[in-house]
Amino acid sequence: MDYTITMSDIHTSHFHTPSGLSQRLFHTVLRAGHLETAPDYAVERLSYPGHDLLLCLRGRGFVRVGGKTFPVAAGQLAWIDCRAPHAHWPDGDAPWELYWLRADGKQTRACAQALKVGEQPVFDLHNSKEAAKIFEHIFTLLGQRPLALDAALHAAMANLIALLFAARLGAPARPEPAGGDPKLHAVLARMRREVRRSWRVEELAALAGSSVPHFFRRFRKATGSTPLDWLRRERISEAKRRLSQSKEPIRVIAEELGYGDQFYFSRDFKKLVGLSPRHYRRQEVENRG
Repeated sequence: MDYTITMSDIHTSHFHTPSGLSQRLFHTVLRAGHLETAPDYAVERLSYPGHDLLLCLRGRGFVRVGGKTFPVAAGQLAWIDCRAPHAHWPDGDAPWELYWLRADGKQTRACAQALKVGEQPVFDLHNSKEAAKIFEHIFTLLGQRPLALDAALHAAMANLIALLFAARLGAPARPEPAGGDPKLHAVLARMRREVRRSWRVEELAALAGSSVPHFFRRFRKATGSTPLDWLRRERISEAKRRLSQSKEPIRVIAEELGYGDQFYFSRDFKKLVGLSPRHYRRQEVENRG
């Protein structure tokens, strides 16, 4: 079946046609709305442009992607890449009420791939009310149509997708302050003091008084990162400060931040910053005039 749909109670429905430039630059929103489905509501397509994001407000439903069916409950969000065969429909005993939108764009497609929505289309949200507010903001933007509409829609989509990445990582979208975990706070402080040290996760877990798996989960929940990636970015942040505020040789900075090899430091710095340490320092000096 190529396409079938039965209509339900539509509360809000918006359409938008973004410019070609916006489609190259942004997450673009093509349609968005709010509906309560009838028990016989159904959508089934072989292929359709864009990505449908369905936030279940009430009731239950199902999505089918990749030949598999996934249940969706209130507070969950389903992301469907519509370019492949797909379907969605309500539970006949408890038809769902949805906020939904159709998005597209190069960035949207890249995020869908990173989130593996073709394999895992359903997200358990930490805060579905926050997601609902983002949908409502998108409805408002589409209704008011401000001059910078596409940029504003992109910002709203970025906030929504941040919630989904957080849900997939099992962490809140806004990392919890480490100060809420005194032992972890002490570990972070020591890592900053001894930033050049080649820390092992086992050592850090022992300092926090927990097993490695438990420490890893605590660390990621508090910071949104793994311990070694966090340390790596702390080193680069300190390198940026010293490159900008001192005339220390790059070799010395690399050594004092735990890089035994200047070439490896320069490669790591460029990977994270986009510039070599030498070019970064030159740019900072020029910007100071």
